Amino acid sequence: MTFVRYLYSLLLFLLCAPAVGFAQCAPTAPDGACFRIIDVATKQEVQTVCVGRRVRFVDCSGQQPNPKLIRYVVGSSVICDAAQFDTVSFYTPTQVGQLVVTQNTQNPARPASGILIIRQLTVQATPAPVFTAQACGPGVVEVSVNDSNYPQYTVQVGSQPAVAGTPGVAQRLPAPAAGSVVITVTGYTDNQVCSATATQTLETAPAYQAPTLQLLSLQNSTTQFTFGNLQSVYQYQLQIRDGGGYRTVATVPGTSPTYTLSTAASGCFRLLLSNICQPAATTPASNELCTVALTATSQNNRTVLTWTTSQDGATFEVMRDGQVLARPPAGTTQYTDEDIACGTIYRYQVRAISAGISESNVVNALAVSTTPPPMAPLLASYNLHNQVVLSIMTPASAAGRYTFLRAGTVLAPPTTVRTFIDSTVTPDPAAPVCYTARVQNNCGVNSADSAPVCPPVLTATAADADGNSIRLTWTALGAPTPAAPVTYRLLTLAPDNTVLATQAVTFPTVTDQQPPTNQQTVRYRLEATGGGLIGVSYSNVATVARRLKLVMPNAFTPNGDGQNDVLEVKGRFLDNFLLVVVDRSGQEVFRATNRSQTWDGRIGGRPPVPATYVWRFEATDVNGQHVTEHGTLTVLR
Repeated sequence: MTFVRYLYSLLLFLLCAPAVGFAQCAPTAPDGACFRIIDVATKQEVQTVCVGRRVRFVDCSGQQPNPKLIRYVVGSSVICDAAQFDTVSFYTPTQVGQLVVTQNTQNPARPASGILIIRQLTVQATPAPVFTAQACGPGVVEVSVNDSNYPQYTVQVGSQPAVAGTPGVAQRLPAPAAGSVVITVTGYTDNQVCSATATQTLETAPAYQAPTLQLLSLQNSTTQFTFGNLQSVYQYQLQIRDGGGYRTVATVPGTSPTYTLSTAASGCFRLLLSNICQPAATTPASNELCTVALTATSQNNRTVLTWTTSQDGATFEVMRDGQVLARPPAGTTQYTDEDIACGTIYRYQVRAISAGISESNVVNALAVSTTPPPMAPLLASYNLHNQVVLSIMTPASAAGRYTFLRAGTVLAPPTTVRTFIDSTVTPDPAAPVCYTARVQNNCGVNSADSAPVCPPVLTATAADADGNSIRLTWTALGAPTPAAPVTYRLLTLAPDNTVLATQAVTFPTVTDQQPPTNQQTVRYRLEATGGGLIGVSYSNVATVARRLKLVMPNAFTPNGDGQNDVLEVKGRFLDNFLLVVVDRSGQEVFRATNRSQTWDGRIGGRPPVPATYVWRFEATDVNGQHVTEHGTLTVLR
């Protein structure tokens, strides 16, 4: 081998240029000349060097060359360069590959010439080892080295002793339970001088806890799950009962409390904690929940719900529109909902309650009916404008369309509005009007017509010329139950329709002996109750317009005796008038617009002059009627 090295050195020598300071450079003879490569950090001799690892070159030839006449040159080929010398040379490789190190020394036998000693080095890389680590089960981690850059590896878990690692082989190692641990992997070169380290911090696996399956919800196209008591470092297997065992349908990470299957699967499910390093290891499983399959059938005025499930020992809740409708006993598989409104779409779901909750699919059912709805109780009553107001007296929550009829004739198209005003009717005691109504449910089925309701028609007439008494007559209330008694009350109204007085009256007539004295027009209304009617039926407002009355003397005596000294306007209902008195020449001598104004016979402040005067009276009553009267008046002493 020494001879081969000699030939190799000779070949390189032939390629070298002469060095400055020597006549020539000669290759080393096979006489034991050498130099060593020392790792600076460990002081060990190495045969392989690493990127970034500092080394030094030391002569070991035993020829005792002048230590001041040594130079080491590093390159890709032999370099004859003895122009400068140093006793020790240091070098730090910067890249992977092959290097040629040339030792240039003086030849002791011929000082004018030099000697070359050549070594070829391999520079290795020191990348950080690539590895994966995962928590397996309580107190166990699995580490896999995933590269082969080094001939040797060690693996250390936390502060435990390092063990040898093999690329591509998963190693299960003990680790602290329920905490963080640092995994360290170190790769070494052949001489174990060069190395690199990589670390990972891993959350170790705590003691197993049994997961819980809290909610299983069967949707129309998916199956949704909600889990509890999950441990984030573990994985779980969602399984469906299959024959005598279970079959895994999905893997669920411990960080996901919910999961959705993309199909509406049916069956019984559980969640199994999985030891990812040892799939066959015994691990805890959750409770089991089974799907509930629901169907709904619409029948006349009822919806029949039927469901199937394999859930043992469950109790059930029937939900309608998101609210609990019923809680049938355990073992029940059917429920009939009879509290429905025709034409309404209801949303049903059944929940099975055991260790968790299993929700069925949601079904929509349209309520149908072929049975006529009940008759609509009707109230007919005149308002204060003498229009008939028709009101359906069913509960406000009842749904339907209503038709109002007068004497069997439809007044308007069906409507969802529960009131109607008949503004075309005129109260006529000779022909009182009667009304009916019918209801149509949302399935298009009509009820029978309601019993007729005929509001009373009231008539008022003056019993004497001045209207000091008033006679009132009315038609009988037409009520749903003719045999039931009817009670009447007469209401006396003010002009603003407030009630001034009430009195119980007996059908069909009464005389008011004390009508209001301060109202020219007296207003009355009749209140009828009973007869099976729901509510009060009022009659029209009947009025009596009494005449305006003026009382004027034909003479007065303004002589200061305290009797008949002034002219004053007297009468009743004189609220808006004009009285003018003129003399024979047509000159106005007195004017009054209210009853407080009087005339003492003076004209322009002068004493009364006995004479005959002409007066004229004009007034407009509360009904808008214009009244004109005139006459003569004599002033006497």
